[in-house]
Amino acid sequence: MIESGKKPKTAGEYARFIEDLSQHCGKDIYGIQDVGEIGALVKRYSSDGADYIEGNQYHGGPRAAIKQYLAFHALDQVPEPPSVTTNQSSHTMTDTTDSIPPLNQILYGPPGTGKTHSTIEETLAILDPDFLEAHNGERDKLRTRFGELELSKHVRFVTFHQSFSYEDFVEGLRAEADEASGQLRFLPTPGVFKSICDDAATKVVVDEVVDLDLSGKTIWKMSLGNRSDENYVYDECIDRDRILLGWGSGIDFSKVKNKADIVAIFHDNGIEYSTGDYPVTAVNAFVLGMQVGDIVVVSDGNSKFRAIGVLTGNYEHVPREQEDDEFTQSRAVQWLKVFDPSTACSAIMNKKFMMKAIYRLGSDVIDLDKLRQLLSTKASDAQVQQGPHARVLIIDEINRGNISRIFGELITLVEPSKRAGNREALSVMLPYSKKTFSIPNNLYLIGTMNTSDRSLTGLDIALRRRFVFKEMPPRPELLADVVVQGVAIDKLLELMNRRIEALLDREHCLGHAYFLPLKDDPSVERLARIFEQQILPLLKEYFFEDWNRIRWVLNDHRKAPVNCFVLPSESNVATLFGDEFEGRAQEQTWAINEDAFDRIEAYLGILDSAAVAKHMVPIAQDGSVEYGGYRLQRLTDFTVKVYDKDVEQVALPILKELAIKLGISHLNRKGGKHNTRQLGAQVIKAAKQATT
Repeated sequence: MIESGKKPKTAGEYARFIEDLSQHCGKDIYGIQDVGEIGALVKRYSSDGADYIEGNQYHGGPRAAIKQYLAFHALDQVPEPPSVTTNQSSHTMTDTTDSIPPLNQILYGPPGTGKTHSTIEETLAILDPDFLEAHNGERDKLRTRFGELELSKHVRFVTFHQSFSYEDFVEGLRAEADEASGQLRFLPTPGVFKSICDDAATKVVVDEVVDLDLSGKTIWKMSLGNRSDENYVYDECIDRDRILLGWGSGIDFSKVKNKADIVAIFHDNGIEYSTGDYPVTAVNAFVLGMQVGDIVVVSDGNSKFRAIGVLTGNYEHVPREQEDDEFTQSRAVQWLKVFDPSTACSAIMNKKFMMKAIYRLGSDVIDLDKLRQLLSTKASDAQVQQGPHARVLIIDEINRGNISRIFGELITLVEPSKRAGNREALSVMLPYSKKTFSIPNNLYLIGTMNTSDRSLTGLDIALRRRFVFKEMPPRPELLADVVVQGVAIDKLLELMNRRIEALLDREHCLGHAYFLPLKDDPSVERLARIFEQQILPLLKEYFFEDWNRIRWVLNDHRKAPVNCFVLPSESNVATLFGDEFEGRAQEQTWAINEDAFDRIEAYLGILDSAAVAKHMVPIAQDGSVEYGGYRLQRLTDFTVKVYDKDVEQVALPILKELAIKLGISHLNRKGGKHNTRQLGAQVIKAAKQATT
């Protein structure tokens, strides 16, 4: 296998997988010379073969190995079985073939490197690789396909934060009002992780295909017993092709004609109800409302359903002395679809179920097109039409959550070898629902991690050894064609990151995504907004407002003052507090030079402190005036410059001083402060009027 081009690690794993299959099938696969016999084994362990589960161990590794072996054998390249160590402790979750996406992966890197952006491609590589290959690079089409998978619940998105908990992620107790009784109940409610696990594990136990005309059909929602302590009722109903209602106190309602008759029979049995009470409403719906041919959807809580059937019989009263319960109201039903475990109600519903035992589903609640497609399609065919069986959960900012608090005991089950269906599969008892739970092996986890928040070294060790880590570094080459008035943005980003790495570390670099808007708008104005609103605040956070180091990153210590983004403040301790001050204070304070954001020389100076703009921007018509001992200039790109004896000065402080003399407000109509360009335009205009 190594001679064929496979990496040594992959070839070694293939050899181990073939040994495992030899033990499973009771044959020495390396001793088989008949290609047809090997082909039969390939079929046996394929995705539709009799031993699919064994072939799918370690996410398809054995299946891929036997297929590769068949290809080698057909070419008379049968390899000798290599000597490999079978120490299971070394068999980690990274033991995957080159073409198979890992079950658990984390994209990590500094801010702005496209981690969340890349989750779309990573998801499609799992759920729809053919589409990704056909439309690679066509971002709009990839995003649209990703959106379709989101709507079909094949992919879900969650962001970890410091308040995120086990109850949010796995399951917790939620208060829900029973609309029938008005009582408040605390029910186990699945979180996003358990919900997608249930969806991934769902199998169709009963899969009848019918071509029903749903127009004019009445569709009912019904609960078959309480999930927590009456689940035996549901099991009985599925086994005996019927539905049972517990409301009615065990009374026989065979002779009733209307609600008044129901109230009367309750009265005859010593129970006083009015026509508006829910027991009367429930019995009325079951006995008189339901008709043969109606559709019944069996709910599981308010967000899932577990069966769909069609009514085939009229009302019957079935005594239940042996069961000793009140589920005596009965109707025959033909089950069309039964799901185990339950599936999300979004598959056929526009809203969640109400907490009522039985009620009619209106046209605004049930999606008839989805229901019709579900009932008229075989489950295996529906998988092809509606999407893959696999599911993807994207966890953004995975390192910001408390991993042990969020995953709890499930962190062990995340490991691929411990997933359901694998040889070393494990399960746990969930604390709230008291149900046995395991993680299916067709659920993929994609995390994103911002290394400026927390480095890999500080990450939970249990998480680190169960995930594949894929670095997402800054990619200046993506900006190679972006030039803003002579400033090569790729060189700008690369040099700033080299300085940050030298002063801090590589985990706090600047991502290329911040500068991607310049591809469509390569203007100084857009570059100024990026630096003022994103880059400089990020540097302040990185260096904890150590302005000297920020200046070193921006090369301000070697630039002319007018081109510096950060300047020493004119105020000092003596000016602020007087000569007698003996307290502790910073000797040097700093100020942001807002003028620099609009000057192309400020960005050229990051690359080379001696650089000047190659193309001088001309002065606008009527854009120059002498006033207050200064020469003011407004250029055609609206930049404003201020000179004192032919030496360019930092413009904004002088403009504010002149504005006061000219009676011009520093504020705009909305109450915000004028920037240098806005204030400069008004000062030049007023100065011209004052000097004429």
